[in-house]
Amino acid sequence: MHFSSDSRICENCKKSFPKNSGLICKKCGLPLPDGGEYCRICRKNKGEYSFDIMRSAYIYKDALRKLVLRFKYSNRMFLAKDFGREMSKTVIENGLHNTADFIIPVPLNIIRRIKRGYNQAELLAEEISGNIKKPVLDDVLHRKKITRPQFKLSKTERAENIKDSFLVKNADLIKKKNILLVDDIATTSATASACALALKSAGASKVAVITIARD
Repeated sequence: MHFSSDSRICENCKKSFPKNSGLICKKCGLPLPDGGEYCRICRKNKGEYSFDIMRSAYIYKDALRKLVLRFKYSNRMFLAKDFGREMSKTVIENGLHNTADFIIPVPLNIIRRIKRGYNQAELLAEEISGNIKKPVLDDVLHRKKITRPQFKLSKTERAENIKDSFLVKNADLIKKKNILLVDDIATTSATASACALALKSAGASKVAVITIARD
């Protein structure tokens, strides 16, 4: 599959970004420096996360972390092309493009969307769609309540904060379909899991998750 090579990130910078391509958890994609098939959380409780598989292009640290934050908060929307390209490669390497019927971005709440002016997950979803030729559904998954920013919270607080935050409209579109869910960063994976639970409760068969980076 051919990808456009026009990049807004210098080659030396891109080479410095840590790829999430070593030993990782089979389910959530967490790096496993000591080896094994599953991380401690997924090994202890395979139902901890509602998604079926999560993969991330990079590890969230150093220069990559700074660039992702600029993409999210500083109007660097053009970075969606570079990040989307690498995410698409990860999708293809893991065979997720073969099983996905639709791509769905994680939604922002309305206040954050208005303040920011864009939803970075939507931008990434559109780039991935163009690369793997799968349609984006942007009117299916919605936020139904205003939550606190996740980055300020502990793992337990994140799960409680995001619980029951999503609703599905036009559920008939996703019944018995496989979904590729797009988000920017996976930290505790609470948001992705809550989205996957909402999608599956509405009839989706499987939910795979792709992010720029894994924290």
